[in-house]
Amino acid sequence: MAVLPKKDVVIIGYGAAGGPISVELSKAGYSVVALERGEHRTLADFAPKAFDTLRWVTRREMVPTIEEMPLTFRSDLNEKATPVPYIMANTVGGASVHWSGQSWRYYEEDFRVKSTIEELYSSEQLAYLEEDGANIQDWPITYDDLEPYYEKTEYHVGVGGWPGNIQGEIRPVDPEEGNPFEAPRQRDFPFRPLRDNATDITFREGALNLGLNPFHVPTAITTEAYTNPDGVERAACSYCPFCTSHGCWNGSKSDTRVSLLPTAEATGNFELRSNSHVLRINHENGRAVSVDYIDLITGEQHTQPGEMFYLGAYSFQNVRLLLYSGITGGGQVGKYFINRSGPSVHAIFDDRYLNGYAGPAVQRQGLDDYNGENNVDEKLQMSLDDFFVRGAFIGSPSQRNPLQTYGARPPEVPSWGVAYKEYFTENLNRYIGLQLLQEPLPYETSYIDLDPNYTDKFGVPAARVQRQAKQNEIRMSRYIYQKGVEILEAAGAARVWGSDTPRPSATMTHDLGGLRMGSDPSMSATNRYGQLWEVPNILVGGGALAPTMSGHNPTETIWTLSYWTSAAVLEGKLDLEDSQAFS
Repeated sequence: MAVLPKKDVVIIGYGAAGGPISVELSKAGYSVVALERGEHRTLADFAPKAFDTLRWVTRREMVPTIEEMPLTFRSDLNEKATPVPYIMANTVGGASVHWSGQSWRYYEEDFRVKSTIEELYSSEQLAYLEEDGANIQDWPITYDDLEPYYEKTEYHVGVGGWPGNIQGEIRPVDPEEGNPFEAPRQRDFPFRPLRDNATDITFREGALNLGLNPFHVPTAITTEAYTNPDGVERAACSYCPFCTSHGCWNGSKSDTRVSLLPTAEATGNFELRSNSHVLRINHENGRAVSVDYIDLITGEQHTQPGEMFYLGAYSFQNVRLLLYSGITGGGQVGKYFINRSGPSVHAIFDDRYLNGYAGPAVQRQGLDDYNGENNVDEKLQMSLDDFFVRGAFIGSPSQRNPLQTYGARPPEVPSWGVAYKEYFTENLNRYIGLQLLQEPLPYETSYIDLDPNYTDKFGVPAARVQRQAKQNEIRMSRYIYQKGVEILEAAGAARVWGSDTPRPSATMTHDLGGLRMGSDPSMSATNRYGQLWEVPNILVGGGALAPTMSGHNPTETIWTLSYWTSAAVLEGKLDLEDSQAFS
């Protein structure tokens, strides 16, 4: 086993979380190494091979197998968990390589969910949450704390949109486009989002007919030739339909690999080691001293010493690595895992073609009228049996490649045979399926731990996920399902179907919690900067930090938290000897 020269910073996992901190600290002169389990795919690896839905979506070439990265799931504590497929990319850039590009700032109230619902609703209305074991905590940081770093993400990573609120002025640029519910921003997006297509226009028509407030979602895809503040040049989107689950062939979809990696490498202080699988963190006397990792190409094992360690892998793997290394955070590591489950709504239109096979998935209109507590007046009128807190974003997804649409059929249509073929011959280009992003809550019985029954080929136990759909998710699903049906019917759909029942699963790409930040070590794993209470020279990145989620996608917030933590290091706000000595 080779012991390598010590580095100032060792980053474990190089996805959305690892990108900003690699740039900021290497620019400041720190010696930084990133250990990424996946291979380093460049634009040449995706063009023209990106145009292959069978390869990337059906066969999931970027996603590790169950043997490589085992994951198990159970919804009942008394059951044995069973293996489930991993769905996140294992590559340099992580899931930001194959994501859709839908990029949001969280609401101001998303950082204070506990306080918000207690201010708006009575103890009688909220009593069911205690029955279900909900453990809701405010974030130890606010939207105002993060706003400068959201802006930095949008300009350095590259996010386009129509502003809904600039310095308190609502929808100042175009009254038909901005999101009137968004938190105030200090300045506009660096460029505009993707244009609308037939699916978006149809969704917008239905929403406007109901008096709602549709807008084009912000998208981390360059719609024009763009150079970020560090001089990284990017090409404009070509509007190909091979986007979500694919790597972008010309680098217009913003990801850590194309937006941030070039800047880190240009400093001369940063080293990226792909195909490097970290096994454990070695720690002595309350401090991490090194990590052991295997070179997946040569099979050799190495030890990489460091002064500071940053966990930039996906939520499951960050938790798994800490637990396997014997770092439990007094029982807080792995607790309060949150991911989405919710309804589904689909429709067919007889009077128009929607041509979903005509552009990226985030060529999308959406609305936030039912997100967060934006519909508080309606909720206050609900019966106690129907009442719920929080809500959902509703949007109009595109990118309906044939292999991604073959299962979208009404219940009366068989899954094979002549009737199946006739249905898709007639309706493949007449179909729309809504995106319904419900906000889940953290519960005492939702967590990640190590599975005693399954290991990977190196003998490391699988991450085991325990998650259930409780009363809040069930009630919300019924409500949001009906709202989705109403929107599509108002748009003129001939046939609408779906399900109003949430089905919990181990993973659905928005998988947060497990290492939540907080102000109290007995209720959280890290402090407000992502510094582990138990081992102060380990910093945590990624969605695992989140105390609560949102009705919006988390990726922009993950980049932003990485900038937030980087600034804390550079401004001397952290003491790597004492996690409680921070400013």
